Amino acid sequence: RVCRPRRRMAASALATRAIRGLATMRMSTSSAAARGKATKAAGGCVAVVYISEGKDAVVMDELESTAERACAKHGARVVNVFRDVEYNRTGFTLGVRLDVGEVDAAGPLGAVATILAERALSLVDLREHAATHPRCGVVDHISCHVVGDTDAGVAVALAHRIGAHIGEHLSVPVLLYGAASAKKKGLADLRRAHGYFRETAGAGGWAGAHFVEGGFVDPEYGPKQVLPAAGIVMVGATPWVCNYNVPICAVERFGKLTTNGDGDDATSTSRAVRAGRRLAKKLSERGGGLPGVQAMALPHGHDQFGVIVEIACNLLDSKRAGPQAVQMEIKRLCALETSDGECDFDWDARDGYVTNLTPETILERLAAER
Repeated sequence: RVCRPRRRMAASALATRAIRGLATMRMSTSSAAARGKATKAAGGCVAVVYISEGKDAVVMDELESTAERACAKHGARVVNVFRDVEYNRTGFTLGVRLDVGEVDAAGPLGAVATILAERALSLVDLREHAATHPRCGVVDHISCHVVGDTDAGVAVALAHRIGAHIGEHLSVPVLLYGAASAKKKGLADLRRAHGYFRETAGAGGWAGAHFVEGGFVDPEYGPKQVLPAAGIVMVGATPWVCNYNVPICAVERFGKLTTNGDGDDATSTSRAVRAGRRLAKKLSERGGGLPGVQAMALPHGHDQFGVIVEIACNLLDSKRAGPQAVQMEIKRLCALETSDGECDFDWDARDGYVTNLTPETILERLAAER
């Protein structure tokens, strides 16, 4: 059987297991040697499909079953599923192993990704979706990457294959980024240009259809008109990006959480998110922080101590600034913010977690299937 049961990863559980998460980012010489011929001169290709659903168990079970069936049919594998209920968002990591000289990942992996996208579009209506993570479509984003010794052009071909199918057959506008984009656009650039970060349900909230100015975009594939139920899909090819999230707890200094009368900590959450954004900006390269780090602050529930704000990070080059460096810098920034007498909160930086596997672990899992 090509597809084995995948290992589900829950965000709340991962947040308490940061040491393991950080450990997976390191490759020891002994473990590399132990793999021996299994991964030598071989590689693979991966598509990570982000779908704007994570709460509806029935929908999620159907999407996971769809991915497994498609993998079994086309010779790919569901490497990982990361479901974040708080964000109402799920990432499906799909992969194929490629031996030396093999370049056709676009066929099998493209087929699986588009089957999953089509099923998601049939089950999820963006007009009825609400989340604490920004999104621009039901299939919000598909990132294509190579692992091991595979040529980067394979990911580019895969991105175009996926984009063409979604645009031309599913009639959803597709915007390309990274190496797949002739316009040389980055993902963050596309998101800012198309209102990705514009909240529609208060501070740290997104609800209903995603609207762009005029209701039209300039896609590489598909129609120009953005339909409210489906939104936009952004598809790209880049080197592997490590997603590392750090929960920080905003402990109210002057008494209990400010509520709206229904037990909801809406007011404190809004203030905590705004304060968290100052920290995220200082952390990110764009704000003068760590190199290759993109960061945003998002509400992620609360506990008995206070509001949880998550600093969600894309680490574009984990060799320059990896999870450990990010963790230390967030702790430093939280300590500085807490020492400010004008601050409304005491900040408690908790252990962060990665939301996916490392390229090395992905390659090992793909190799085990051959």
